[in-house]
Parts: sequence; structure tokens; C-alpha cells
Amino acid sequence: MAEPSKDEVARFEAADAYAEQAGGFALLVLRGDEIVFESYHNGYKQDSPHHLYSGTKSFACALAAAAIADGILRLDEPVADTLPEFRADPRKARITVEQLLDFSSGLETSFRDLTLDGLLKPERQRVRDKYARSLELGLTSDPGARFVYGSSHLMVFGALMKAKLKSSPLAFLKRRVLDRIGFQYAGWAHDASGNPALPYGVWTTARQWARFGVLLRDDGRFEGNVILPPGLLSRCRRPSPAMAGYGLTLWLNAPMDPNTDISGVPKRLMRMRGSERQLLDPGGPEDLFAAAGFDGQRLYVLPRANLVVVRLGTEDRTFRDCDFLGLLLRGASSCVSR
Repeated sequence: MAEPSKDEVARFEAADAYAEQAGGFALLVLRGDEIVFESYHNGYKQDSPHHLYSGTKSFACALAAAAIADGILRLDEPVADTLPEFRADPRKARITVEQLLDFSSGLETSFRDLTLDGLLKPERQRVRDKYARSLELGLTSDPGARFVYGSSHLMVFGALMKAKLKSSPLAFLKRRVLDRIGFQYAGWAHDASGNPALPYGVWTTARQWARFGVLLRDDGRFEGNVILPPGLLSRCRRPSPAMAGYGLTLWLNAPMDPNTDISGVPKRLMRMRGSERQLLDPGGPEDLFAAAGFDGQRLYVLPRANLVVVRLGTEDRTFRDCDFLGLLLRGASSCVSR
């Protein structure tokens, strides 16, 4: 693998300086299988695990892909085929697995019960079984009609996989995917009933998250080995009818219709200019996609450029994806208005 050019190094350093100033802990750039830039700041080290928050969501698509490959799951199957709790309500009975993963299921988000409560230690949680609570939720819209960002969809997906597997969905993900790419995590949040938090649970390092990024970039291949059949992970990058900028648990580099409800979209992911709305990086490649978490946790993947980029950090309201990616890829911000 060729060493990065002087221009690339200058761009990486500019993006790193921006990320550091905005509370950054780590920046890692991987081209092919080799690290071409790596930097740590603010007391963070190469082996320091960090909470990915909603960056965890992207692992649910790999979980689904593995289950599809093994004949356990179909994206178009109604959730009610497995979960009897969804059969009594005619609208909930129409929710599919795909709608859980693209966040168009129509389910209430129940942010306090499923997210805020889940970030506490299990012994302090008020809702002991988050999966059971998610199955009780009502609908705020018809299935497939509206994108709503939140934890409820993946808590239901966790309950679905637990029922299908008769065991922990995380144990299946670990055995079927994570162990096979050498991915290690320092911890994964669970509720008081032992259910893994698929929307926000994992703690890991920049290097480890980059390994998962390689699997996404290379459509199920890792270091020459086929971990998942071709086409399953690339399916995660296909937008839903309800939201052009979101696939199955992944953010896409795409313009959005002005009529799209953006109430649940983190504003730092988006550039706005009048009625124009663009996620991630308006000047960047169309195949760019990302996993994103609270406090600016980012996994950017650029398949045609053969790149994986990890940024870890803490809360800083100045961080914007279009600033960071513009500096990293072209040496200048793509943000027009803030």
C-alpha cells in the first residue's frame, strides 16, 4: 500500500486539528487494510475503549445479514409472525423486519424508558426489561410512512432475534460475525433483565471499530475471507421510501426531500441551505455512508476510495460532519450555513 501523499497528510492533519479542537479523542484513517493516519488527543490512547452510543446501531444490520444468510430471517417478513404481541393491532401486524431496521416502523420512540433509562447501570434502571417494554408501544404513524429516529425499533428487533434464536442476539452476532473479524469490545450495555442494548450499547476502540468498517466497506469480506455473502451488507446502504438519507441503520451521503420530517435527524449530520438539506458531505462521493453516535462518534466508509475513517470524541457543539469531511477529503469545509 502506497504511503499517503503530502497533500493527503496535510488534509488528514487539518481534519485532525479540527476534530481535536471540537473535543476529539481519536482519528484513524484506514486505506485498504493499512492505517495511513492515526492520532489521539485529550488523554485518549490507542487502547482506550470509548462508548459509541448510537454508533452501535450499525451492528444490527450485520446481525440481520448473518441471520438472513443462515435462513433465520427475511427482511420482508412481518414481525408479528414471530412476536404474538404485534398480532392484536392491525397496523402493528403489518410492521416488517425491514421497517424496524430503516426506522419507518411507526413505533413510538419512548426515549425516556428505552434510551435514557438504558444508559444507567442495570441496578439503577427503572424499566428492567427494555425488550418487553418495546413490545407494548403504540404507533405514531402507519408502518413505512415516516422515518423516526429512536431506540424502539432496534429494541423490538432485539426481542425478535431473541425469540428466533432462543438465546442472546449479541451472542449470535459475536459468534457469527465479530469473532470472525477479530473485533473485540470492552463492554456492551444490557438492561436489568440481561438484554443487550442494540441501539447504543457497545464500548470499543478506534482500531476495533475500523475493523467493522472494513467488513461494511468490502460487503462482507474481511482479509480475503467471506464472512457474509455478497450483497447482504451492501443492502444496508439502500435508502427507504420514507428517508433518502438512511438505509438499514446507516446514514447515507444523500440530499433529502424538503418535505422529509427531520425532527429526529441530528443537526450536525446535515448541511442546510434554504430548503436544501444534505446529509454528511455535499462535496463528497455518493457512496459515502456512516454510523453515527452521540458526542460525535463517527465511522465513515468510502467503498470506491477504499477508505474507512473513525472519529471518536466528546460533546462539542462546534463539530459538523460537513466541516470535518470537507477538510479530510478536499482540504476545505463543505458547510455553507450553520
